[in-house]
Amino acid sequence: MDSLLRVTGWDGQGAVQPWSEIEAELGTELPGDYKQLCQAFGVGEFSREVSVLCADETRVLDLPRWWRVLLKSDSLDGSFAPYRIHLPGTTGGLIPWGGARSDDWFFWQVTDGTVDEWPVLAMQVDVQEWSRYEMTATEFLHRILTDRTFRPHSVARSAFGPFFEPV
Repeated sequence: MDSLLRVTGWDGQGAVQPWSEIEAELGTELPGDYKQLCQAFGVGEFSREVSVLCADETRVLDLPRWWRVLLKSDSLDGSFAPYRIHLPGTTGGLIPWGGARSDDWFFWQVTDGTVDEWPVLAMQVDVQEWSRYEMTATEFLHRILTDRTFRPHSVARSAFGPFFEPV
């Protein structure tokens, strides 16, 4: 988390997030680093490329709203095969937490382990290709913002470096 604040030059804003409501709807706790991320940055865009889903009054980048939308579409056409969107009370499903303008989606896979050890799964929608990363959401976000070799999801092309713009 500190490395994201440092590389973006963001000082953190203390965004209020209704974690108990969100976690009650999802039927699971959410990773601690993600909660810190949403509280420090709030709703916005990193490097004009990557958005993180948090609680969002505008509902554009609202995690519970996107989870419900994806859950509904998943039950209709299986568009996340071989995975499924998370159903409360189960493991193995996916919870969305972010995405990129390149039409990549970022998820956690809910596992039996601790929530802070959930892997990140990234989907390239245009080719329906999945990648699995044994790292936290903030580690993944830091890598795609700063590491040009972190393919296929890197957005570290900007001459301005990583930055954050609130919505």
